[in-house]
Amino acid sequence: MTADKKPYLIWLPVALVTALLSLSIFYTYYNQQVIHENHVIETEAEQIRSNVSEILWGTIQGIDLGLRGYGLIREERFVDPMTTALSQSDSLFADVETALLNQQFDMEVYYQFRDSMEAYIAYVEQMKMELDRGNDSIFIAMLHPDMGQNLWLEYEQFSQKIDDFESQIKAEADERYQSASMNLYMAQIGLLLVLVPTMMLYVYYFRKSLLVSAQLIETRDARAELIRKQNQELENQVSERTKALSMQMSIIESQHEELMAVNQAKDKIFSVLSHDLRGPLNNLQNAIIGFHNKIFTPAEADMLLQKLETNFEQTNELLNNLLVWSKSQMKGISLEKDDFDLTESLTDLTKVFSESSKAKNITITNDSDGHLQVKAGREMIEMVIRNLLNNAIKFTPEGGVINIHAESKDDAAVVEISDSGVGMNYETVDAILNRGYVASTPGTNKEKGTGMGLMLVKEFIKLHHGTFEIISKQSRGTTIRFSIPKN
Repeated sequence: MTADKKPYLIWLPVALVTALLSLSIFYTYYNQQVIHENHVIETEAEQIRSNVSEILWGTIQGIDLGLRGYGLIREERFVDPMTTALSQSDSLFADVETALLNQQFDMEVYYQFRDSMEAYIAYVEQMKMELDRGNDSIFIAMLHPDMGQNLWLEYEQFSQKIDDFESQIKAEADERYQSASMNLYMAQIGLLLVLVPTMMLYVYYFRKSLLVSAQLIETRDARAELIRKQNQELENQVSERTKALSMQMSIIESQHEELMAVNQAKDKIFSVLSHDLRGPLNNLQNAIIGFHNKIFTPAEADMLLQKLETNFEQTNELLNNLLVWSKSQMKGISLEKDDFDLTESLTDLTKVFSESSKAKNITITNDSDGHLQVKAGREMIEMVIRNLLNNAIKFTPEGGVINIHAESKDDAAVVEISDSGVGMNYETVDAILNRGYVASTPGTNKEKGTGMGLMLVKEFIKLHHGTFEIISKQSRGTTIRFSIPKN
C-alpha cells in the first residue's frame, strides 16, 4: 500500500459516516415532524367529528325537541332548546367548514348537507310561526312528512363521508411515517456497517502515529532540556525585574491616588472656603458701614446682630475644622490619650448646643450609661461629638428629636446619635464612607457648612482604631454610630 493511497482510506469512510449520520438525523427529524402532523390530524379529525356530532345532537335534536315541546305547551321556556340550537348552528358550521377547507375535503358534500340543514331550519321556523298564529292544523300537516327524518339520513351520509375522509388522511400519514422509519433504520444499519471498519482503521493509524510521536519526542528531549534551562534562567531574571518594577509601579500608583484624592479634597474645600468666608465678611462689612452711618432702626440692628452672631458661630466652626484638618495634612496629628468620663462629655456638649436646639424647638435626649470611663484623645472625641451634634441639629426640622446614647460593649465604648431629620440617600452615605470629602448641603433653616466635619470625624475615629457607620434613609432620619476602644 503506497503512502499516497492512505489518506483516501481515512477520509472516504469519514465522508460516508458523515453522510449517513446526516441522513439519519434528517430522517429522525422528519419522523418527528410526521408524528407531530399525525397528532395534529388526529386532533383536527376528533374536533371535526365532535362538531359534526354537535350539529346532530345539539342542533337537529335541539330544534326538534324545542319545536315539539312548544307544540304541546305554548310557553316560551319549552322552545328554548330550539332557540339555543339555532343560535349555535352558524358557529358550528363555520368551524366545520374552516377545518374541512384546511384538509381539502370535497366541499360539495358539505355544502349540500348545509343547504339541507338551512332549508330544514327555515321549515321549522315556518312551523313555529304557524303555531304562534294558532294554525295548529297547518302545523300538524307540516309536521306529518317528518322532514327531520330525511335530514337525519343526510347527516348519516355526510358523517360517514367525513369518517372515511379522516381515516384516509390518517392512513396516508401513517404510511409516510412507516416509510420514513424504514429509511431511518436503513441509514442506521449502513452507518453501523461503515462506522466499525472506520473506527478500526482510525485505531490502527492512531497507534502508529503515537509510535512516531514517541520517537520524535525522544530525539527532541536533549535539545528541549537545554532550551528549557536557558529559558528558565531568562524567565527568572525577567521575573525578578518585573517584580521590582511592579512594586515600584504599585507604590507610585498608590501615591498618585492619594495625591489625587488629597488635591481633589483641597480643591473642593478651598472652593467652599472662598465662598463661605467671603459671605460672612461681606455681611460684617455692610453691617459696620450701616452702624457707622446709623441707617438701622433698633429692631433692624437687633436682627442684624443676631444674624452676625450666627455667621460668626458658623465661621468659627469652619475655621476650627480647617485648622485641625490643615494640621493633620501638614504635620500629622499625634494622639495623646487621657482618662475621662465619656458620659460627662456628652452631657456637657449637650448643654453647649442647647441654645441652637431651642432656636429650632428641637428636643435632645440623653440616655447614656452613667460614668463611661475611656482612655482616648479627649479633644478629638469631643470634636467628633460636636460635629455630629451640629449636623443633627442642622438637618433636623423644627420640632424634631435628637437622641444620644452611649454604652459599654465588650472592650469598646459605643456612641450613637440619632435624629428625626431629612436623612440621606444611598449615594450620599456611600460617598461619605468610601470617597472622603462630600460637599455640604444647607440645613433645614438654610444653615451653612463646609462638608469637613464628617471628614474629620472619620479621620479621628480611624486614628483611635475605632469603627464608624451611618444608617440613614431619605426623609426618615439618620443614625450615626461610632465606637472607640476603652483602653
